[in-house]
Amino acid sequence: MKLTRLKPFLVVAFLLLLTADASALGFALFPKGEKPNGLLVGGITIVALFIAIAIHELGHLLTGLAQGFRFELFIVGLLGIKRENGRIKVYLNKDLGMMGGVAATMPVQQSAENRKKFARLVIAGPLASLFFGVTGILIGIYCEPDLASAFWIAAGACSLALVLATTLPTKTGIFFTDRARYQRLISKGKAGAIEEAMLAMMAQYTADSSAKNIDIKHARLLQTDDEQFMRFWGYYYEYYYYKDNLLIADAADAKAKLVAEKASVSRQIWKALKIDDEVNPSA
Repeated sequence: MKLTRLKPFLVVAFLLLLTADASALGFALFPKGEKPNGLLVGGITIVALFIAIAIHELGHLLTGLAQGFRFELFIVGLLGIKRENGRIKVYLNKDLGMMGGVAATMPVQQSAENRKKFARLVIAGPLASLFFGVTGILIGIYCEPDLASAFWIAAGACSLALVLATTLPTKTGIFFTDRARYQRLISKGKAGAIEEAMLAMMAQYTADSSAKNIDIKHARLLQTDDEQFMRFWGYYYEYYYYKDNLLIADAADAKAKLVAEKASVSRQIWKALKIDDEVNPSA
């Protein structure tokens, strides 16, 4: 069976199932008569899962920062760290959809290397998970059977599960998996051109804190993508280009198109963009 699209709840179910298996494996390391409390091992495994997620997201985050991208967002479980009004803010994440991990860095200047840099950023997550997974299992196997070895086995197994979850399917919900996004970024065809256009607009918007100077042709190229989620961002940047240039009639038309694409993104993303709060520019 070819995996192309995986629903978010299936990813969560898969991770929970593997976490349970990892917990059982860690529990089995102990000799008969020396078994620790099962709830304790289960708790350790849950901690191991979130550490595995953190390692994966740090792979993305640190690779982006190392290449000069600007920090925007990092979420693992209840921990949230974001850039807000030019400052870094730590907050309690209450969005269940984000608890599985998010890391975001943005290019801050136009560069022909941005696509290559972003491709490295994307693939760094699975590579970090693969390295940590293999290392964790080896440490767990060669340690004396105790709670520490149970932790390492669980963390390693969860990390390897993340490798599978972010490489085998093409999408999880509306988002490309890391493997699929990497393939788009290195593509020499239309998908690669669209990714480059997206990064160019992101860089210009980050540099100016405005869409006034983006290339409107890039927005329109995104609108031709086969994926509805990517087309949404084409309409998003088109609207803000007209709005920030005070082109009133064009902004109103673009906003109508953008609102028509509302179903392309989750309610959390739509709310975060605050599009409904925007007031069209007036003369």
